[in-house]
Amino acid sequence: MNNLFDVEEKEIKPVKPKRYWMRKIIKEIKRVKWPSNKNNVYSFIKILIFTLVIGAFVFIVSFAFTQIWTANHLT
Repeated sequence: MNNLFDVEEKEIKPVKPKRYWMRKIIKEIKRVKWPSNKNNVYSFIKILIFTLVIGAFVFIVSFAFTQIWTANHLT
């Protein structure tokens, strides 16, 4: 009987043990080419400088708009 509610029974796959998954994860981590310490320090310094520059820019723009806003409301 072909009915919308007919469901084919699927074969249930056995659950693999946690050790299997851990082995796969460790194997994958070993394949990763990790950056050198020198490269990490260089990237950290670039990110730090970029963050400071953007922070200074936001501070200056915010300060300028605050000064303009207060100057217009005092007169």
